[in-house]
Amino acid sequence: MKVTLHWYVLRELLRVFLMVSVTLTVILAFGGTFRPLTKEGLSLIQLLWVLLDLIPAMLAYSIPLSALFAAVIVYWRLATDNEFTGARAGGIGYASLVAPALILGVLVGGVDVAFVGYVVPAFLERTQQAIQTDIASLLLHNVGQRQPFQFGKIVIYANSAYPEPVPADDKPPPGVTRTIIQLRALAATPLKNGKPTAIVLAKAANVIIDRDKRDNQVRIGVQLDDGTAFDPHSFRQMQGTIRYLPPDGKPYVVGSIITNRPKFMDFKKLASLLHHPEEYGPIRSLIDKKLAADKLAYVGAWYNRHAHSPIRFRRRDGYVSIDFDSKSVDSLGQFRMQASAGRSVHVSVYRRNRLVTEYLAPAATLVPLHDGQDITAGIKLAAPIRVREPSINHYYHTGPPAVVISNIALNQQSLAFSGQHRVKTPQSVALQKQIVHHIAHLQRQILSEFNSRLSFAFSCVALVILGAALGIILQGRNPLAVFVVGVGPAMILVLLINTGGGVVTRNTGSPWSGLALIWMGNLIILAIDVLVYQSLLRQ
Repeated sequence: MKVTLHWYVLRELLRVFLMVSVTLTVILAFGGTFRPLTKEGLSLIQLLWVLLDLIPAMLAYSIPLSALFAAVIVYWRLATDNEFTGARAGGIGYASLVAPALILGVLVGGVDVAFVGYVVPAFLERTQQAIQTDIASLLLHNVGQRQPFQFGKIVIYANSAYPEPVPADDKPPPGVTRTIIQLRALAATPLKNGKPTAIVLAKAANVIIDRDKRDNQVRIGVQLDDGTAFDPHSFRQMQGTIRYLPPDGKPYVVGSIITNRPKFMDFKKLASLLHHPEEYGPIRSLIDKKLAADKLAYVGAWYNRHAHSPIRFRRRDGYVSIDFDSKSVDSLGQFRMQASAGRSVHVSVYRRNRLVTEYLAPAATLVPLHDGQDITAGIKLAAPIRVREPSINHYYHTGPPAVVISNIALNQQSLAFSGQHRVKTPQSVALQKQIVHHIAHLQRQILSEFNSRLSFAFSCVALVILGAALGIILQGRNPLAVFVVGVGPAMILVLLINTGGGVVTRNTGSPWSGLALIWMGNLIILAIDVLVYQSLLRQ
């Protein structure tokens, strides 16, 4: 008899649970498409794909409430129809009557662990891919709606945008899909800490979008036609013609959101990052910056010891000769050549052994322009700059605000860098502190994610048991009112989990206070379960 009753109750619980979870999931998924519909400018087909990808993701968050509602409705109906009264008369106690609800809670909790641990990150990744698949359409939509388009730390405004065919001699490598969008009357603002560092204007620009399906990345670069940068505070011209955005000419990489935010990583990836934080994108970037800074400091220190005035740097088509009075290494570790009072650093540029340009400047700094197997460097001249071109005239005139003579070949001995040759600079020390800080922050995020997801899954068991008890106690009353009574503790639980996760992530001290908040909601619901079942047993 018990087995028959258990199967009957469990069947009813599963039926109501499935109906409610499907309905609630679809509603949440439609809500998740609101932003892509209104802000991203996606087509109907793309929105349908986003909707289909959001359904499994939203299911993980609708499961606990659906299980609670199923327990309330099924046990309320069975109690109101006096079916439990007959079962009690047959010698079946409340512990046995609630067993199907406990089974449902355990099943749903296990499914929820799998969903929040693996399924949700995978489908959120697919949702992000659907939005990233056609960045060109998003750019055309934003420009058409007179809205800014942001990629990375650059915000672009334009008067109009048109798709351009890819030239036959500019085909991308295999596995890469290239799209070119031409912008007219462009204004762009590079950002740092959310604030503009410059205002870049150009009469036209080509936005080159490369989507690499192999590593799920989108690379975006902008080629400017006669671009000029201005100071955003004074509108003074900052430098001469700018040809690329980002200014270094490297395309900005838009990676998958799952690779840059622990919130959207699965358990396996989180566990891997916990033991190997250097694999995390932002930390990897900082490590690369520190390595580049260490190389730069080593190169600067080498030249400061061995270089004598005048010094000659080789170039691909000639060389650059620099005559200076004194030398030093600045706070960034860069080799700096200076002139004494009343004099100038004399820079002579030769092409095929013929003097083509001369510069006079207070100082010149050796800076790297690209860090890789070979360091490509440049000579940056400090303002005010005077320039002379012997083939045109024989006098100096005022030069541009800044000059960088690129493609300088460094001495091979100066490139013999290894970890043992590190030279500490303020920049290197600051980067090391940032790396340590980011690793600690990442570890706190991972700890928060593990505990929050497990607490959320465990709440399925506690909420289902609570719903069953409330349905029995409040028999004969409005079932929606009974459900609302059960939703109150559930909302408190979600609030505590989110608050505790934020405390663990932001707190630089002990994480125990945040972890206590994450699990406190479940403890509160379990305490309520104990009180409610004590009331049932007294009846």
